[in-house]
Amino acid sequence: MEKVLTGKLCHSLLILKIVNFVQRDYDIVTLYTHLIRVSPKEKITRLLISTLKNILSANQSTLLPAANTARLPALLSNVKGRHLTDEDLLEDLEQLKNMLEEYSKSQTTFDQYASEVRSGHLRWSPPHRNAAFWKENARRILEEEKGELPKKLVEILSKAWEDDAQVLAVGCNDVAFLVKEAPDKKSQLEKMGLKTRVMELMQADNESVRYESLRAVGEWMRYSFDK
Repeated sequence: MEKVLTGKLCHSLLILKIVNFVQRDYDIVTLYTHLIRVSPKEKITRLLISTLKNILSANQSTLLPAANTARLPALLSNVKGRHLTDEDLLEDLEQLKNMLEEYSKSQTTFDQYASEVRSGHLRWSPPHRNAAFWKENARRILEEEKGELPKKLVEILSKAWEDDAQVLAVGCNDVAFLVKEAPDKKSQLEKMGLKTRVMELMQADNESVRYESLRAVGEWMRYSFDK
């Protein structure tokens, strides 16, 4: 009996490692969300929903935030309105929907932002443009878990995002707010390479990225002049 339990535990840990690897390197939650959106047949949708439910169940702490960032909850509501007839699909759809709803109920605004950053993908969700959010949470973002979130921000901005330049624009926006609301911490951000990176992005092809990076650099300049 002990050997069986040990074997099951090892198997579960292996699945968890595989899920984490695939999500980190291939953003599988966003990919599956897109495939569900364009899925032409109910059988394909059933397979996608079932697989996604199992993946999210394997690592809820990491993948549920990614699902919210990918706007999966809204998509599931649309899928439910497709007049589906497959009972297994309907059951998996309801379970997945409930899982996401329970997660959303447990989140505060800071938690939502932190979860999005930890997911490795950024979008123009409400906190990013909310000046009151940054005034209240900028220092917490910098200090929580020994600077975990700005480190993750560095990781996100270090990528090219050739097919999703919005991520870089959102990241530069966040850097601008961090410097604005916690100017005494700007040296911490500089040491992490954020100033150098946003300056590089001033030459980006995407207009939105250039604008947000210029705004971020402007906050550094404004602070220097004020000093």
